[in-house]
Amino acid sequence: MDILEEYKKEIIDDTKIDQINILDKQLMLPSLKHKWVSRLIDSKKNLNRLSKKKKDIKKIVLEQIQDNIPKSIPKAALDLKIEGSEKVKDINEDIEKYELLVDYLERVEKIFSSMSFDLKTATELIKMETT
Repeated sequence: MDILEEYKKEIIDDTKIDQINILDKQLMLPSLKHKWVSRLIDSKKNLNRLSKKKKDIKKIVLEQIQDNIPKSIPKAALDLKIEGSEKVKDINEDIEKYELLVDYLERVEKIFSSMSFDLKTATELIKMETT
């Protein structure tokens, strides 16, 4: 997933702290949190959109195969046939990618939530080293 790899690289840059950039990171932290929470929300919206699209696709596939199957076929067997269609498989793959992305971004959000404490601790250590 290309977007996940891009995010990983960005997060490395956003979380890199040293004595030179610590003040900048402290000042930028609220906007960094906002950026990553926004991406999390966008990913959740995309996941919801894909889930709705999957329901629509399943209805279409059902309509396409309904004429070619006996009426006595069990619902579970019908569901398996629908889930096995290429369109549903493709959307399931996209859903899985976005579920992984959402999980990753939720963890990233936790990292940024604890970063203010980490920055405060690092600042105190720098102060102790210079006195």
